[in-house]
Amino acid sequence: MRGRRIWLTLFLGGMLLSVAIPQRAQSPAAQSSVDEHARRNAAVSTLRAINTMEVVYQSKHGSYASWDVLLASGEFTGRQMHLAVQNEPPLANVSLSNAPQILPGWALRLNVTSDGKGYDVLLEDQTDKTCGYAAGSDERAVIRQSKTIDCDI
Repeated sequence: MRGRRIWLTLFLGGMLLSVAIPQRAQSPAAQSSVDEHARRNAAVSTLRAINTMEVVYQSKHGSYASWDVLLASGEFTGRQMHLAVQNEPPLANVSLSNAPQILPGWALRLNVTSDGKGYDVLLEDQTDKTCGYAAGSDERAVIRQSKTIDCDI
């Protein structure tokens, strides 16, 4: 009888530990602030608009263009810019300016290949001194987000 009591105690203790350990081993994910999320959403929306602008330019001219050429072409004032940002509410009332700081606090780096068949674009958050948030894309229009290696994404 005493042996059963010891085994029962050990069994119940083991079950208690198996339930308690996983709960302590995981810490809740860090919550991004609302402002941080809004800034990142604006960056992703900006990249979508840039990808749209590049596709429109490439379909008309046969090659992709640098940021200065896109702005100087005059094609993205009025209707074309509206089409580029129509599905991006954070950009509804924003005017994009010359590189490198096309939006307040955001630095743009847009590189076009020498043959004009491809491009890489990176938008860096200059206000994020801790983790260096950036979002990037290319002619495939896949948008990626990144931070320095010591920060959670």
